[in-house]
Amino acid sequence: MDPIDRLALFRLAVLGPLISRDHLARGELQHLIRELAQRPYDIPGSRRQRIGEKTIEAWYYIWRKHGVAGLAAKRRADRGQSRMAVKWQDAILAAKRENPRRSIRQILRLMEAGGIVARGALSRSAIHRLLKQHGLSRVPQGSSLPEEYPCLSGCLTS
Repeated sequence: MDPIDRLALFRLAVLGPLISRDHLARGELQHLIRELAQRPYDIPGSRRQRIGEKTIEAWYYIWRKHGVAGLAAKRRADRGQSRMAVKWQDAILAAKRENPRRSIRQILRLMEAGGIVARGALSRSAIHRLLKQHGLSRVPQGSSLPEEYPCLSGCLTS
């Protein structure tokens, strides 16, 4: 017998009150899911203690279709790949390499002011993930480059 994945076992335990029943009356599934979502849990690998109703419902239907094996954690197919436009990625990386002391906020403002990205189209966390992926998320120690301050008017438009 194959060992059960730790996360699958946790999810199965959460679903216990749902899957231990032979029959659920009309509306009972949603009622039980709502009750399960209100309980605190010791979630493996997380500091969070709550699980959303939609998540529990998704786990329930995955369990019905695929059994316990369906509840096991799966690696994302797009892990480590940015969905950001290549043009944006190139501009962000160039801005950071040009001045390693530029902050994420400064890079974002530079991209928006230069018309490379529309205002609000790019998040700071997306920029951080891209820089981290390329090993550019930290300022080099002992960097003698000058500090860059955000421009108030007349920013670069190239």
